[in-house]
Amino acid sequence: MKILLPLILILAAISAFGQGAQVASTTRASNGQVISLTNMLGLNDCPTRILVGKVKDVAVNGNVARVGLRSNKEPVNVEVLLDRVVADDRAVLFKDLIKKGFILRIAGYACGSSDKISAFTIDRVYSTKSK
Repeated sequence: MKILLPLILILAAISAFGQGAQVASTTRASNGQVISLTNMLGLNDCPTRILVGKVKDVAVNGNVARVGLRSNKEPVNVEVLLDRVVADDRAVLFKDLIKKGFILRIAGYACGSSDKISAFTIDRVYSTKSK
């Protein structure tokens, strides 16, 4: 019994240190292009918004990309935190997914003002017409 408690504490400490860092996951098309980026932010109590729009401009400042999106004739500013994006995906992210003129579906948190969203998922949309 005296050995059981220290053994449980050691196993709990090992499992806590063994947890990896959270990284964003990318989905690639059959041709290798990045078409989706998810898990960019953790959970938050702010209300969520989902919008579809055309990318008007992209500005990168360190680990934050600011994307201007035109959704339903109104401009929306989207912040994309790049902390969880691995270096290999970050290298092609602005060539394959977040590029001026592309249509994106962005889900994110709308903390504060309604015209600024912090993205947790970005998907490329190839057609907005329903079949």
